Amino acid sequence: RTVVQDYFFAERPMADIAADLHITESRVSQMRAEALTLLRDAMNSALAPELVTPHPRPDGAAARRRNAYFDAVAARRSVSARLGALAAVDAIA
Repeated sequence: RTVVQDYFFAERPMADIAADLHITESRVSQMRAEALTLLRDAMNSALAPELVTPHPRPDGAAARRRNAYFDAVAARRSVSARLGALAAVDAIA
């Protein structure tokens, strides 16, 4: 989360993020790539499930965490969709 927030939202250089976390710039890059893959898969899970690569160990702890994240992203999308629908109704009224 820190890597994503600092890199994309705060627009901090990888070197600064790495220094703060006491890790290498290479590891920050890896974490950023992993986060983007996880987010893409979570969105695809809700919108185009056929695009999601199955986890190699579907019964493992990592797969359970991944699926819990997918569920959280889907639930948030549902809330956002409902709020958007309410805003559209209010605009018409």
